[in-house]
Amino acid sequence: MLDSNVDGVIDNINMAKVSNTGAANELISYYESNKKRMDYKYYKTIGAGIIGSGAIESVHRTLIQDRMKLSGQRWSLKGAQNMINLKTVYLNEQWDNITLLTKQKLAA
Repeated sequence: MLDSNVDGVIDNINMAKVSNTGAANELISYYESNKKRMDYKYYKTIGAGIIGSGAIESVHRTLIQDRMKLSGQRWSLKGAQNMINLKTVYLNEQWDNITLLTKQKLAA
């Protein structure tokens, strides 16, 4: 996979499947559908660095779930988006920019 050889992986799955072909076929279908996203060698050459879903899943947990799933929380779509925006600014250590803009608007 790190050499962007998705076809080779699919060939190996085809050779290895003896039983439970349904699961193997689902996996092959997944790889076929996502070939362009699995060009890991290319992503490494352009310096993408992170090529797995773990980092995204971690951000989802840190950014969204920790705040949005607190006991008793109820969110409208607009309110949830506003909260995610604010949490993103906070985690990116840009909170001072927001508070400064708010103070400037209130003073105007």
